[in-house]
Amino acid sequence: MISVIALSLAVLAGPGAGEGAAVTDLRVRPAADRTEIVIGVDGEVTATHFALVGPNRIVIDLIGVAPVRPTQYNVGRGGVQKVRVAQFDQDIVRVVIEVDESLAYEVDETDGHVTLSFQNHQGDFEPWSSAGLQSSAPQPAATDANPPAAPAVAPPRLPAAQQPLITVTFTEEPVANVLAAFAEFANRSIVPSADVKAKVITAEVRNQPWEIALEAILSANTMIAREMENGVIVVEDGASLAQRPNSEPLITRQYSIVYVSADSLVSAVQGMLSQGRGRVTANKSSNTLLISDVPSVLAQIDPLIQGLDQRMPQVNISATIAFVDRTTLEQLGVSYDVKDSRGNQFNSRVTGFIDENGDGVFSPDEATDDDVVLLGGNSIAALGNANFPVPSPALQVVTSLVLGRHSLITFLEALQSVTLSDIQAKPTVTVINHREAQIQVGQRTPIRVLDLGAQAGGGGAAVPSATVDYQETGVILRVTPHVTGEQVLLDIHAERSDAVPASSDIGFVFTTQNASTQVLLQDGETTVIGGLTITEKSRVRTGIPLLMDLPVLGALFRNTREQENKRDLLIMVTPHIVRN
Repeated sequence: MISVIALSLAVLAGPGAGEGAAVTDLRVRPAADRTEIVIGVDGEVTATHFALVGPNRIVIDLIGVAPVRPTQYNVGRGGVQKVRVAQFDQDIVRVVIEVDESLAYEVDETDGHVTLSFQNHQGDFEPWSSAGLQSSAPQPAATDANPPAAPAVAPPRLPAAQQPLITVTFTEEPVANVLAAFAEFANRSIVPSADVKAKVITAEVRNQPWEIALEAILSANTMIAREMENGVIVVEDGASLAQRPNSEPLITRQYSIVYVSADSLVSAVQGMLSQGRGRVTANKSSNTLLISDVPSVLAQIDPLIQGLDQRMPQVNISATIAFVDRTTLEQLGVSYDVKDSRGNQFNSRVTGFIDENGDGVFSPDEATDDDVVLLGGNSIAALGNANFPVPSPALQVVTSLVLGRHSLITFLEALQSVTLSDIQAKPTVTVINHREAQIQVGQRTPIRVLDLGAQAGGGGAAVPSATVDYQETGVILRVTPHVTGEQVLLDIHAERSDAVPASSDIGFVFTTQNASTQVLLQDGETTVIGGLTITEKSRVRTGIPLLMDLPVLGALFRNTREQENKRDLLIMVTPHIVRN
């Protein structure tokens, strides 16, 4: 059966496998300010390429090339350290160029050549060729002191569209033979575990990439492939793998957490522990985690903790809460007071005088503040708008007119005022990414809460009880930042509040201006997250009926009050990512 498999692989490797084009030479040469690596071929080939780091390498796969012997050349010029040539697949030759640094490159395919070029930062250098150089001789056979020159890293997977297709048929074939066939085709190391060596496989796969074909065959036979860090693929039995945590010994490992709180990682670790066996404990004093579980589970927890214990950026958030209160007041009023010196008087606006001795002269002892109502005789007194004076007027004009024993006193009062109140609060807080921060500048106002209570035992009256609750007021900023590159997503609540005694006995009235929102900002960008303008207008007219409505002259018999109250609220926020 193995011979049949091998035949199928050889056919699917492509037409002319083993008889394709050949690599004729390698050259490194300067070209203006660039370095060119020229690969000479004597036929038509297709080149794919990619870059690796650690160390820095550029890899070129030549598809449709006859097998070659692994060879390594020490170049050491033009930014090129070494060049290795080795067989990657049946008709794929891999050329690995070790370079001094990671840089951008270009690959060009022409008749008889594949040329790789990149920027030369090393200056002028002598051209190099693989022919006639002592250093370009093939390397000695692989020993412990001299490892083989093939690439030291596992070959990266090509996209499915570029992978050679495989067609295989297995009938009661031992799993070791099946895996050996795939290992030969893919040039990978595939090792079966002890619990699958006794299995036999019957399957047929046509025209599929080898990874898809292998995964389908293993899945149909309850096996799982696991790739190790060194690139070796280990095939294990799925049922045995699921039961392994119950048979493995428990070990305890200590993890020192550096950048985050150990308590915050407990819930994430608990979800990965073996059910009924694993446990995790956080030590707050040393900020460490103690985890007990089987080695296979701990191997999965290690990268989880490394990924979560990362230095997180900090964000400085500054907010501005501006509250502007502007009040405009205009008031104009005319009031009248008619007095009779020997009769009725209303002394609510101007002190009255009564000529008690009838000598026609008002002496100080004849002044009176009390209203005088004459019950006998003819007399008249009157008030016009006297009960609606302008409070604290800026202008007062008083005129008087004496007609016999009657006096007409006229008051003209005017007031115009503008009151401006500008209150600004600028809270600033710095917090770690994804954590909530709060800052408050204000007070906690106590509020008494009465509870009438239940009826006392024995039918007595209910006994009330009082408790005290506290309401936080002042300038409050609560924010949670989320850094996304050069932008910051903010969950923010900004508030300015105050407690004012209520007009009744209910306690306090709380005036509040606040905004809660979520906004995405650039680093250092300022935006308005809340704005509110309230305008209140009031106009009051009082006066003598009928006369106050006269055209033009009506202004002499009325009092007019116009007031406008305008309140503006503006809340702005600016985040700054704190750089290391």
